[in-house]
Amino acid sequence: MSKKNRTQRRKRSAWRYIAWIYIAAGILGLVLLVWVVTSFRSTPAQPIVSGGTAVVSVDSKLIDWGNLKDFTNKTISIKVTNNGTGMLNFTDKPYVQVLEGCCPPDLTVGKMSLRPGESTRVTSAVFYMHPGMDGKHNYAVHIQTNDSTQPDLVVNVLSNWSQ
Repeated sequence: MSKKNRTQRRKRSAWRYIAWIYIAAGILGLVLLVWVVTSFRSTPAQPIVSGGTAVVSVDSKLIDWGNLKDFTNKTISIKVTNNGTGMLNFTDKPYVQVLEGCCPPDLTVGKMSLRPGESTRVTSAVFYMHPGMDGKHNYAVHIQTNDSTQPDLVVNVLSNWSQ
């Protein structure tokens, strides 16, 4: 084989190698583009519910933990549901009123607006009592919404802590 033929063969081989690199890069780019488009596309906006009546309900209006030993970890968790035909909106962040005892936990709410049939949770951080904080505790959890029949729904959380 002549030197000229070997050189031409090497050039063709190099061009094929470069072509495969471009093809592989193109396929990789296409896969990346498809992933980006499917991962970051926005969900279609749901229609706004207008009219109707908001009706708030909870899974229980009384949480009674009974007797607890000091340092027992507890978390308040209340399921709030909109059983009405209109949007249910929290008018304020849920809060704890101490009726008996001390040291109320701070609350968070999953969603501030609920469509008909939708639910969310009002929860507290993990908390506990220790010696000196013993005794009966009665927390009133206030859930304030635009429900015209019960704009301030109260859930009582009872407990009795001891050593």
